[in-house]
Amino acid sequence: MQEYIIQINFINCPGLGYKIFQITEQHHIDKIAMEVIPNYGMVIQFQCDSPMQVQKFVADLRELENIQSVTFRSQMPYKEKEHKLRTILNSVSEGVLAIDGEGEISHINQVACKIFNCTPDEVVGLPVEKLLGKNPSILETLQLGHTYRLKERKMQKDGKMIQFLFSSVPVKNDQGEIIGAVLTVQDLHQVKNILLRSDKTRSLITFNDIVYQSPRMARLITVAKTVAKSSSTILLRGESGTGKELFATALHTGSLRFENPFIAINCTALTDTLLESELFGYEEGAFTGAAKGGKKGLFEQADNGTLFLDEIGDISQRLQVQLLRVLQEGTIRRVGGSKEIAVDVRIIAAIHRNLEELIFLGKFREDLYYRLNVIPLVLLPLRERSEDIPLLAQHLIRKICTKLNKPEMYLAKESAALLMEQEWPGNVRQLENTLERLINLTDAAEIRSDHLLAWADITACSHRAKNISRNEQALQIEIPLEGEWPSLKEIVASIEKEVIMQVLEKYPSSRSAGQVLGVSNTTILNKIRAYKI
Repeated sequence: MQEYIIQINFINCPGLGYKIFQITEQHHIDKIAMEVIPNYGMVIQFQCDSPMQVQKFVADLRELENIQSVTFRSQMPYKEKEHKLRTILNSVSEGVLAIDGEGEISHINQVACKIFNCTPDEVVGLPVEKLLGKNPSILETLQLGHTYRLKERKMQKDGKMIQFLFSSVPVKNDQGEIIGAVLTVQDLHQVKNILLRSDKTRSLITFNDIVYQSPRMARLITVAKTVAKSSSTILLRGESGTGKELFATALHTGSLRFENPFIAINCTALTDTLLESELFGYEEGAFTGAAKGGKKGLFEQADNGTLFLDEIGDISQRLQVQLLRVLQEGTIRRVGGSKEIAVDVRIIAAIHRNLEELIFLGKFREDLYYRLNVIPLVLLPLRERSEDIPLLAQHLIRKICTKLNKPEMYLAKESAALLMEQEWPGNVRQLENTLERLINLTDAAEIRSDHLLAWADITACSHRAKNISRNEQALQIEIPLEGEWPSLKEIVASIEKEVIMQVLEKYPSSRSAGQVLGVSNTTILNKIRAYKI
């Protein structure tokens, strides 16, 4: 018997589903699966040994009142969704595992399979501990909803030691109940190779590789070219994804040190002790597993060159003291050593957080701030240079097509306009990832606006949906003070309740209110229940 899949589109009306099933029974259709498309139609997968019988069955369905169309499909909708999900998961550079509420692996992408030397068929359906061993962090994510970022883990598999970093995030339904978790994993050796690369290829990057046409970016580049020639410390400030490492590389290439090493390290990606040994090196016997003869740190490796410290605001107070000493004295001391080693290194630091706020909170040393903030350069977010987006997008499309070995694609004018309307909280990185997803999933030579709306989840690119206007008036909040002062917790709760009430007056749905306040509709619903609004 041959299998068929049909999609029935109809105007929703009572009793229509029953009539469809009556015709199915009359023609002795052997149903395999059925999927309802809410308020739109249904898809039926069935078997039949007579093509003539199928034609009669479809013809009778089309005769029904309120049936708009009956068409054949190649796959069930859920199969198409699975295919799209696999395509997206396999296009990212990190390993991804989806865990269901029972703690079993429901999806695993190709990168994760490579890290753990397995295939999807071998691990899908298995308890996650069968693959990763017993892991309290993952259990706490599944049971308590805790989120963990960049946890180190080692495990033996087939006689081979696997070292990796993993992050775990709970998945919740609309009621806030935990229904699973998503794990992202990175091979630790690859992470270190990426973070600690001192590359000659990157040193070929110049300011000419930065794509722009806006006057503000032109002024920034002019200043950057001027300060690149000095050896003064530079602090790059800007939101995540604005291209701070690209700028740092161009600054090195434009300096008198361009023939010497340029080394970059992300200060958030390594633990405190590992970061210390990577920056300052160590002597033989400094700790268990230390290499024979010790190891040079990045300051020594970057001697006469440039060291780029990305996300400098996340280093510990202890390492801040050591870094301050290097900037003041120009010497370092290896872990486990006593000898002072002179180094001549230009520091370029970068941060996306508010350093002044970190100083106020006591999390960042003020004296180190002044040592780093000699030449501050503020990189613009995309929303403040939206006129650069069409040119930048086409440049990224060309780069991605080359990487994916696909014919060059082009951005339609209406698509460029649509991209310019978005806020892009993830900036260039988010724009590049969005375009790469589109290029993977689109076969057309021209990227049209319907491709963006279908594949790019374009309304989610901004912090708030574009169809929601911003409130330009000040919030009016009054907290009655009867008798003794309320506690700070009570004051905060009163303010939160009043803000939610005022937003709900203008945007009655929890989803719209959540978009305005930058939280999920589930959070709004929970607050409404908690405050009895």
